[in-house]
Amino acid sequence: MPATNFAGMDSSSRAVHALVAAVIWIVVIVVVRFVLEHAFARYERRLAERDPAVAARRRTTFAFLLRVLVALTVLIGIWSVLSIFPATREVANAFLASSAVLAVIAGVALSTPLGNLGSGVLLAFTQPVRLGDRITVGEHTGVVDEISLSYTTLVTDEGPHVFVPNQTMVSTMLVNRSVGSHPDTSAQDFRLGQP
Repeated sequence: MPATNFAGMDSSSRAVHALVAAVIWIVVIVVVRFVLEHAFARYERRLAERDPAVAARRRTTFAFLLRVLVALTVLIGIWSVLSIFPATREVANAFLASSAVLAVIAGVALSTPLGNLGSGVLLAFTQPVRLGDRITVGEHTGVVDEISLSYTTLVTDEGPHVFVPNQTMVSTMLVNRSVGSHPDTSAQDFRLGQP
């Protein structure tokens, strides 16, 4: 949104302006999500025609990127709407002035959630697991249903969904039963010299 001088506005004018800005940002968020979903789906269809395995790998990355981009758009929208009010602007200035102290405090307070977010990024790009893969993490075995910003959802054989924090997915050993599986040759009968 263009920069606006809010100094001469009364509180009701600010509220109306904030409401209009909020509606505009909601429309922007919906449009961004729709356009990205459409673009990713179209790209995935073209990839699937050439190489279905590559398309499956990209589906996981695209799902994660879509969530990150929509979350960033939401944060920018919230910040834009809240910056209309003087109290919020003052908090932002104070926040920027003390950002080093706040970064340390936030780092300690959010170490697990930020670790999960970082691990989610790592999972999306290194792809030890993909959507639809059958994996075992700890004592849970199931099919990967979703990889979100903070956790991975498994649908177990018993039916319940298990939500595994992404930090656990990265820091513990997991078995991906969908990758590199070879046919079992132990039960085949090999007879040398006979047709």
